[in-house]
Amino acid sequence: MNGSYRFYRCASCRTAFVSPVPSNKFLADFYNNYHLSDADGGHYDAIESRMQADFQAKIALVRRAAASMGIAAPRILDVGCGKGYFVHACVQAGFDAQGVDISESGVDFAKKTLGVKASAAPLADLKSELGLFDIATFWATIEHLPDPIGTLRDINAVLKPGGRLLLDTGIGDDRLDRMLPGRVQWYDAPQHLFVFSDSGMREALRQAGFSTLSLDPCFERSSTRRVARRVRNGVTAALLRGSAEIGRIQRTASFFTRYPMGNLMSVQAEKVPAR
Repeated sequence: MNGSYRFYRCASCRTAFVSPVPSNKFLADFYNNYHLSDADGGHYDAIESRMQADFQAKIALVRRAAASMGIAAPRILDVGCGKGYFVHACVQAGFDAQGVDISESGVDFAKKTLGVKASAAPLADLKSELGLFDIATFWATIEHLPDPIGTLRDINAVLKPGGRLLLDTGIGDDRLDRMLPGRVQWYDAPQHLFVFSDSGMREALRQAGFSTLSLDPCFERSSTRRVARRVRNGVTAALLRGSAEIGRIQRTASFFTRYPMGNLMSVQAEKVPAR
Protein backbone atom coordinates (compact mmCIF):
# COMPACT_ATOMS: atom_id res chain seq x y z
CA MET A 1 0.00 0.00 0.00
CA ASN A 2 1.23 3.52 -0.82
CA GLY A 3 -0.83 6.53 0.25
CA SER A 4 -4.41 6.09 -0.98
CA TYR A 5 -3.48 3.17 -3.29
CA ARG A 6 -3.87 -0.44 -2.21
CA PHE A 7 -2.36 -3.53 -3.78
CA TYR A 8 -4.22 -6.83 -3.93
CA ARG A 9 -2.85 -10.24 -4.93
CA CYS A 10 -4.45 -12.77 -7.24
CA ALA A 11 -5.03 -15.97 -5.28
CA SER A 12 -4.40 -18.06 -8.39
CA CYS A 13 -1.29 -16.62 -10.12
CA ARG A 14 0.02 -14.51 -7.20
CA THR A 15 0.38 -11.34 -9.28
CA ALA A 16 -0.28 -8.14 -7.30
CA PHE A 17 -2.32 -5.26 -8.71
CA VAL A 18 -3.70 -1.86 -7.73
CA SER A 19 -7.45 -1.40 -7.44
CA PRO A 20 -9.08 0.87 -8.38
CA VAL A 21 -6.85 1.71 -11.34
CA PRO A 22 -6.10 5.43 -11.96
CA SER A 23 -7.81 6.98 -14.97
CA ASN A 24 -6.08 7.23 -18.36
CA LYS A 25 -6.04 11.04 -18.04
CA PHE A 26 -4.40 10.84 -14.63
CA LEU A 27 -1.72 8.48 -15.97
CA ALA A 28 -1.06 10.61 -19.07
CA ASP A 29 -0.61 13.73 -16.91
CA PHE A 30 1.52 11.77 -14.41
CA TYR A 31 3.97 10.59 -17.09
CA ASN A 32 4.12 13.93 -18.87
CA ASN A 33 5.40 15.34 -15.58
CA TYR A 34 7.49 12.26 -14.77
CA HIS A 35 9.62 12.59 -17.91
CA LEU A 36 10.48 16.24 -17.27
CA SER A 37 13.91 17.04 -15.89
CA ASP A 38 14.35 17.31 -12.13
CA ALA A 39 14.73 21.09 -12.53
CA ASP A 40 11.30 21.22 -14.18
CA GLY A 41 9.63 19.10 -11.49
CA GLY A 42 10.07 15.67 -13.08
CA HIS A 43 11.70 12.48 -11.81
CA TYR A 44 13.47 11.00 -14.83
CA ASP A 45 16.96 12.36 -14.20
CA ALA A 46 17.30 10.20 -11.09
CA ILE A 47 16.92 6.91 -12.99
CA GLU A 48 18.24 7.85 -16.43
CA SER A 49 21.89 6.89 -15.90
CA ARG A 50 20.98 3.60 -14.20
CA MET A 51 18.75 2.63 -17.13
CA GLN A 52 21.40 3.49 -19.71
CA ALA A 53 23.95 1.35 -17.89
CA ASP A 54 21.90 -1.70 -18.88
CA PHE A 55 21.61 -0.79 -22.56
CA GLN A 56 24.58 -2.74 -23.86
CA ALA A 57 23.34 -5.90 -22.15
CA LYS A 58 19.91 -5.32 -23.65
CA ILE A 59 21.32 -4.62 -27.10
CA ALA A 60 23.08 -7.98 -26.76
CA LEU A 61 19.72 -9.61 -25.96
CA VAL A 62 18.25 -8.04 -29.10
CA ARG A 63 21.19 -9.24 -31.21
CA ARG A 64 20.85 -12.81 -29.92
CA ALA A 65 17.10 -12.81 -30.54
CA ALA A 66 17.58 -11.50 -34.08
CA ALA A 67 20.33 -14.05 -34.78
CA SER A 68 18.10 -16.90 -33.60
CA MET A 69 15.50 -15.64 -36.09
CA GLY A 70 18.06 -15.43 -38.88
CA ILE A 71 17.75 -11.62 -39.14
CA ALA A 72 20.84 -9.43 -39.39
CA ALA A 73 19.17 -6.01 -39.12
CA PRO A 74 15.84 -6.32 -37.29
CA ARG A 75 13.09 -3.73 -37.33
CA ILE A 76 12.44 -2.83 -33.69
CA LEU A 77 9.63 -1.10 -31.81
CA ASP A 78 10.43 0.10 -28.29
CA VAL A 79 7.09 0.23 -26.46
CA GLY A 80 7.13 2.68 -23.55
CA CYS A 81 10.20 4.40 -25.00
CA GLY A 82 10.13 7.34 -22.57
CA LYS A 83 12.65 9.91 -23.78
CA GLY A 84 13.92 7.59 -26.51
CA TYR A 85 17.33 6.66 -25.16
CA PHE A 86 17.03 2.95 -25.93
CA VAL A 87 15.71 3.72 -29.42
CA HIS A 88 18.80 5.88 -29.92
CA ALA A 89 21.04 3.05 -28.67
CA CYS A 90 19.39 0.68 -31.14
CA VAL A 91 19.93 3.08 -34.03
CA GLN A 92 23.59 3.44 -33.04
CA ALA A 93 23.83 -0.37 -33.07
CA GLY A 94 22.65 -0.38 -36.69
CA PHE A 95 19.01 -1.36 -36.15
CA ASP A 96 15.92 0.20 -37.72
CA ALA A 97 14.20 1.32 -34.52
CA GLN A 98 11.44 3.61 -33.36
CA GLY A 99 9.46 4.14 -30.18
CA VAL A 100 6.01 4.77 -28.82
CA ASP A 101 4.93 6.23 -25.47
CA ILE A 102 1.94 8.04 -23.98
CA SER A 103 4.24 10.75 -22.59
CA GLU A 104 4.18 13.76 -24.92
CA SER A 105 7.11 15.37 -23.10
CA GLY A 106 9.17 12.17 -23.38
CA VAL A 107 8.46 11.69 -27.09
CA ASP A 108 9.12 15.38 -27.77
CA PHE A 109 12.59 14.96 -26.24
CA ALA A 110 13.19 11.76 -28.24
CA LYS A 111 12.40 13.45 -31.54
CA LYS A 112 13.87 16.90 -31.02
CA THR A 113 16.92 16.16 -28.88
CA LEU A 114 17.89 12.62 -29.87
CA GLY A 115 16.54 12.76 -33.41
CA VAL A 116 14.87 9.34 -33.30
CA LYS A 117 11.48 8.23 -34.59
CA ALA A 118 8.82 8.14 -31.87
CA SER A 119 5.07 8.60 -31.50
CA ALA A 120 3.10 9.96 -28.54
CA ALA A 121 -0.08 7.89 -28.32
CA PRO A 122 -1.32 4.55 -26.99
CA LEU A 123 -0.08 1.71 -29.18
CA ALA A 124 -3.69 0.70 -29.81
CA ASP A 125 -4.22 3.97 -31.71
CA LEU A 126 -1.14 3.47 -33.91
CA LYS A 127 -1.29 -0.18 -34.95
CA SER A 128 -2.69 0.48 -38.41
CA GLU A 129 0.06 2.96 -39.36
CA LEU A 130 3.20 1.49 -37.81
CA GLY A 131 3.51 -1.61 -39.95
CA LEU A 132 5.08 -4.85 -38.72
CA PHE A 133 8.22 -5.36 -36.65
CA ASP A 134 10.63 -8.22 -36.08
CA ILE A 135 11.19 -7.45 -32.40
CA ALA A 136 9.36 -5.39 -29.79
CA THR A 137 11.14 -4.27 -26.62
CA PHE A 138 9.13 -3.46 -23.53
CA TRP A 139 11.56 -2.41 -20.82
CA ALA A 140 10.26 -1.50 -17.34
CA THR A 141 6.87 -0.57 -18.77
CA ILE A 142 4.28 -3.32 -18.29
CA GLU A 143 4.05 -2.62 -14.56
CA HIS A 144 2.90 0.94 -15.31
CA LEU A 145 -0.10 0.01 -17.46
CA PRO A 146 -3.76 -0.20 -16.44
CA ASP A 147 -4.42 -2.94 -19.03
CA PRO A 148 -1.18 -4.91 -19.49
CA ILE A 149 -2.76 -7.84 -21.35
CA GLY A 150 -4.48 -5.44 -23.74
CA THR A 151 -1.14 -3.80 -24.51
CA LEU A 152 0.53 -7.19 -24.96
CA ARG A 153 -2.15 -8.01 -27.53
CA ASP A 154 -1.47 -4.71 -29.29
CA ILE A 155 2.23 -5.58 -29.40
CA ASN A 156 1.37 -9.01 -30.78
CA ALA A 157 -0.60 -7.33 -33.57
CA VAL A 158 2.40 -5.28 -34.77
CA LEU A 159 4.84 -8.20 -34.80
CA LYS A 160 5.58 -10.28 -37.85
CA PRO A 161 4.80 -14.04 -37.66
CA GLY A 162 7.35 -15.54 -35.28
CA GLY A 163 8.28 -12.08 -34.01
CA ARG A 164 9.88 -11.70 -30.60
CA LEU A 165 8.96 -9.70 -27.52
CA LEU A 166 11.70 -8.80 -25.02
CA LEU A 167 10.56 -7.30 -21.74
CA ASP A 168 11.63 -6.80 -18.17
CA THR A 169 9.76 -5.87 -15.02
CA GLY A 170 10.00 -6.28 -11.27
CA ILE A 171 9.12 -9.79 -10.14
CA GLY A 172 6.74 -10.42 -7.26
CA ASP A 173 6.06 -13.49 -5.13
CA ASP A 174 9.67 -14.63 -5.35
CA ARG A 175 11.70 -15.56 -2.26
CA LEU A 176 12.63 -11.94 -1.52
CA ASP A 177 9.05 -10.69 -1.83
CA ARG A 178 7.78 -13.50 0.40
CA MET A 179 10.35 -12.56 3.05
CA LEU A 180 9.30 -8.89 2.92
CA PRO A 181 5.71 -8.99 1.65
CA GLY A 182 4.70 -5.71 0.03
CA ARG A 183 7.95 -3.94 0.94
CA VAL A 184 10.19 -4.40 -2.13
CA GLN A 185 10.55 -1.41 -4.42
CA TRP A 186 8.02 -2.58 -7.02
CA TYR A 187 5.03 -1.80 -4.78
CA ASP A 188 5.06 1.85 -5.79
CA ALA A 189 1.63 3.11 -6.90
CA PRO A 190 0.56 5.06 -8.90
CA GLN A 191 3.78 4.58 -10.84
CA HIS A 192 3.51 0.78 -10.64
CA LEU A 193 0.07 -0.78 -11.03
CA PHE A 194 1.08 -4.45 -11.36
CA VAL A 195 3.77 -6.62 -9.78
CA PHE A 196 3.86 -9.81 -11.83
CA SER A 197 4.80 -13.21 -10.49
CA ASP A 198 6.56 -15.75 -12.71
CA SER A 199 3.34 -17.68 -13.33
CA GLY A 200 1.30 -14.48 -13.72
CA MET A 201 3.63 -13.21 -16.44
CA ARG A 202 3.53 -16.50 -18.32
CA GLU A 203 -0.26 -16.53 -18.19
CA ALA A 204 -0.55 -12.90 -19.34
CA LEU A 205 1.69 -13.68 -22.31
CA ARG A 206 -0.33 -16.79 -23.15
CA GLN A 207 -3.59 -14.81 -23.11
CA ALA A 208 -2.02 -12.22 -25.44
CA GLY A 209 -0.93 -14.80 -28.01
CA PHE A 210 2.70 -15.40 -27.02
CA SER A 211 4.66 -18.44 -25.95
CA THR A 212 7.32 -17.82 -23.28
CA LEU A 213 10.75 -18.82 -24.55
CA SER A 214 12.72 -17.83 -21.44
CA LEU A 215 12.20 -16.11 -18.10
CA ASP A 216 15.18 -15.06 -15.98
CA PRO A 217 13.89 -14.21 -12.46
CA CYS A 218 17.00 -12.20 -11.49
CA PHE A 219 18.31 -10.23 -14.46
CA GLU A 220 21.55 -8.30 -14.18
CA ARG A 221 23.89 -6.93 -16.82
CA SER A 222 26.79 -9.06 -15.57
CA SER A 223 27.24 -12.30 -13.62
CA THR A 224 29.15 -10.44 -10.90
CA ARG A 225 26.31 -7.98 -10.36
CA ARG A 226 23.83 -10.87 -10.37
CA VAL A 227 25.62 -12.63 -7.51
CA ALA A 228 26.02 -9.34 -5.62
CA ARG A 229 22.30 -8.59 -5.99
CA ARG A 230 21.30 -12.00 -4.64
CA VAL A 231 23.66 -11.75 -1.67
CA ARG A 232 22.71 -8.15 -0.85
CA ASN A 233 18.98 -8.81 -1.12
CA GLY A 234 19.14 -12.02 0.89
CA VAL A 235 21.21 -10.62 3.76
CA THR A 236 19.26 -7.36 3.98
CA ALA A 237 15.90 -9.12 3.83
CA ALA A 238 16.92 -11.54 6.58
CA LEU A 239 18.05 -8.67 8.82
CA LEU A 240 14.87 -6.68 8.22
CA ARG A 241 12.66 -9.71 8.78
CA GLY A 242 14.56 -10.57 11.94
CA SER A 243 14.26 -7.05 13.36
CA ALA A 244 10.51 -7.15 12.79
CA GLU A 245 10.13 -10.52 14.49
CA ILE A 246 12.36 -9.93 17.52
CA GLY A 247 10.08 -8.01 19.83
CA ARG A 248 8.13 -6.59 16.85
CA ILE A 249 10.56 -3.63 16.74
CA GLN A 250 8.78 -0.67 15.12
CA ARG A 251 6.55 -3.15 13.28
CA THR A 252 3.59 -0.77 12.98
CA ALA A 253 5.69 2.12 11.70
CA SER A 254 7.59 0.07 9.16
CA PHE A 255 4.86 -2.28 7.93
CA PHE A 256 4.28 -0.40 4.66
CA THR A 257 7.83 0.87 4.19
CA ARG A 258 9.27 0.13 0.74
CA TYR A 259 12.92 -0.79 0.60
CA PRO A 260 15.20 -0.07 -2.41
CA MET A 261 15.58 -3.72 -3.35
CA GLY A 262 13.86 -6.23 -5.57
CA ASN A 263 14.58 -8.70 -8.35
CA LEU A 264 14.01 -7.96 -12.03
CA MET A 265 12.62 -10.59 -14.40
CA SER A 266 13.78 -10.62 -18.02
CA VAL A 267 11.48 -12.38 -20.47
CA GLN A 268 11.65 -13.41 -24.12
CA ALA A 269 8.45 -14.53 -25.85
CA GLU A 270 7.47 -15.46 -29.38
CA LYS A 271 4.32 -14.59 -31.28
CA VAL A 272 2.23 -17.73 -31.66
CA PRO A 273 1.03 -18.33 -35.23
CA ALA A 274 -2.66 -17.71 -35.73
CA ARG A 275 -4.72 -20.88 -36.08
